[in-house]
Amino acid sequence: MNNENRKQTLTVLLNVVFFGALLGILEATLGTVLHLPVLDKAGMYAASTTIMLPIAYYLMAICYKKTGSRWAVFVMGVIAALIKLSVAIVIGFRPSVYNPAIYIVVESLMMGVALIIFNPKNVLSFRTLGAMIFANTLYQFSYLLINMAMGGTNVFASEKAWIEVGEKYLFKFNCVAILYTFASGAIAFGVMKLLEKANVSLKFDIKKLVNSPITAAVTLVIAFTLTLTMALI
Repeated sequence: MNNENRKQTLTVLLNVVFFGALLGILEATLGTVLHLPVLDKAGMYAASTTIMLPIAYYLMAICYKKTGSRWAVFVMGVIAALIKLSVAIVIGFRPSVYNPAIYIVVESLMMGVALIIFNPKNVLSFRTLGAMIFANTLYQFSYLLINMAMGGTNVFASEKAWIEVGEKYLFKFNCVAILYTFASGAIAFGVMKLLEKANVSLKFDIKKLVNSPITAAVTLVIAFTLTLTMALI
């Protein structure tokens, strides 16, 4: 392996660690808040499934754009899942610990498949939106199957089970997540265009910051620290 290939591999690795840790931070903070009982009244409009998934998919799309590797998206999900699993150190290894980690890996797998099919060139594009919609639909169906395998509701057992659980996730939750994905993408695209029109430029190099080993290491430490701290609260 020559120096150029080593540098490229290191860049991919640093991006994967950074975005995986960033997703871990969001899971530890926003993900925890979304599971609070006070938000249960909002139902699917404030559920972790409908809010965290679009965020995760955008981070995965950015990771893919920066690395050009679909495997990087999967590894990013594995890193975020391992950060989530670190909670076991505090509260033990139980379903509430390993189930979310499993679903994070599933998210990354579904997004990887979607990226193969849609092959988006830019993060904010209709191809990326299509990939996210496809990934989210696959994820919701996978969630139902995994839930069944773990002893949950068999959505194929009866019409009632399908309506109450199957349609709830595959259609209702999925539609809300897609709506949030489209809305957040449209807002981000609008802000980006306004900044371009106003000729606003950043004073520092984001690419250099993300590709820094220090940034990756610090982000990873913060992710583990926040995850363990939130588990103690």
